[in-house]
Amino acid sequence: MVIDSLLAGLAFLANPWTILAAGFGLVVGIVVGALPGLTATMAVAVLSPFTFFMDAAIGIPFLLGVYKAAIYAGSIPAITINTPGTAAAAATALDGHWLARRGQARKALEMSLYASVFGDLFATFVLIFAATALATVALRFGAPEFAALFLFSLTMIAAVSGGSMVKGLISAAIGVFIACIGLDPMSGYNRFTFGSVDLMGGVSLVPLLIGMFALSEILIRSESLATGAADAAIGRERLSWAEFRAVLPTLVRSSGIGAFIGALPGLGAEISCWIAYGVAKRRSKRPQEYGRGSLEGIAAAESGNNAVCPAALVPLLVFGIPGDTVTAILLGAFMAQGLTPGPMLFESHGATVYGLFAILLATNVMLLGFGLLAVRWLPRITLLPDGLLFPAVTILCFAGAYSVNSSLFDVFVMVAGGGAGYLMRKTGVPVPPLVIGLLLAPGLENSLRQTMMLSDNSLSIFVERPIAAGILALIALVVLGAAARNVTIPNLFRVQWRFK
Repeated sequence: MVIDSLLAGLAFLANPWTILAAGFGLVVGIVVGALPGLTATMAVAVLSPFTFFMDAAIGIPFLLGVYKAAIYAGSIPAITINTPGTAAAAATALDGHWLARRGQARKALEMSLYASVFGDLFATFVLIFAATALATVALRFGAPEFAALFLFSLTMIAAVSGGSMVKGLISAAIGVFIACIGLDPMSGYNRFTFGSVDLMGGVSLVPLLIGMFALSEILIRSESLATGAADAAIGRERLSWAEFRAVLPTLVRSSGIGAFIGALPGLGAEISCWIAYGVAKRRSKRPQEYGRGSLEGIAAAESGNNAVCPAALVPLLVFGIPGDTVTAILLGAFMAQGLTPGPMLFESHGATVYGLFAILLATNVMLLGFGLLAVRWLPRITLLPDGLLFPAVTILCFAGAYSVNSSLFDVFVMVAGGGAGYLMRKTGVPVPPLVIGLLLAPGLENSLRQTMMLSDNSLSIFVERPIAAGILALIALVVLGAAARNVTIPNLFRVQWRFK
């Protein structure tokens, strides 16, 4: 059945505009990832409003191309100038730049590309063959199960975001509070609008995301504007087949780790790269080479972070829960196209869903081709002065925020989000829990209200239903485990991006 549905979805590939949009998205994503400071989240947040006016067969493939290409391309400046283009490439810099200093940058860049394509392809097949089965299970979920699942997602996000669980919980709570602004969905009463007509519809999601991710990043990096970067020469030594074959077991293992982490709501490529890197180092026969120019280390980090991209679509498409911050933005793009993620999406828009799966497979091949060109030419883009880059991105931020609803109020929301994001990042309060909390709160509220109506306001329904009880047990394990370790594990994910 999966093969038949996938063949039906291949009709998407017959549309030249779909292929062109996906290819253009890959190009944009590679450029964004290769520019230090511009993240995949920022790119998707800024560009998603422009896809609201496109057909779903064009807008969604474009954003998916941007997403996966930006995650890959972050390795280019990580290797050439020891500055990850995206946070997901931080582990790659440990070994990649060592090779670059030895005149083997091209070999490191090719390993990064092949590992990225391998991990992406691996996770795409996981998505294709697991999503339908998960959707079948999800159809058995009722209000109590979804309430427990939303709560589990919030708990996981808070537990893994940064070195302080308290700060993560505070961030998630702020997101939940923002989600409560506007009209009550059942009673119609105003909540926290303070008499403002503009707030009656709630805080607009996309402008807030643009501000918190894109504008705050510009503010942070503008504190120390750079005029250029170091030598971006990449050398001539190529990656050999023997060297690639030697890391195949690492590629498979790290891709599996990335696919698993991507499928868990709230985790992302930034964490996956470090977990895959750490596991590979422990399993390696030459762990002493890690951090000093190991091709195996590059393979582990890049296959681990790129496998997250397709896998993060599993909770999004099946449960309507974003797997990471990028898919949180994609959730808004899907809904703007009239595609509501969740179990019924596979029944009501099955051809479209499998068409997107076919696009994911096609973009793997396209990414390989574009990546080979990027390996040769794009390292030079890292020399672009910040003084030229940031004003252009700022203009895009204002244009993207205004274009959502053609509202000046949304521009104010974007600016406020930028200021809040800047303050949070300066004080060490993680931003992702806020965003995911903002997105999950409405679903959690509705599920809890429906559950209370079903159970006559009795919480015993959560322990009487096996699936809900199992999810609540997982929540307890996550909270107790994080408390027992004093949330020290996330500290392992920190890295000093620039070395003397």
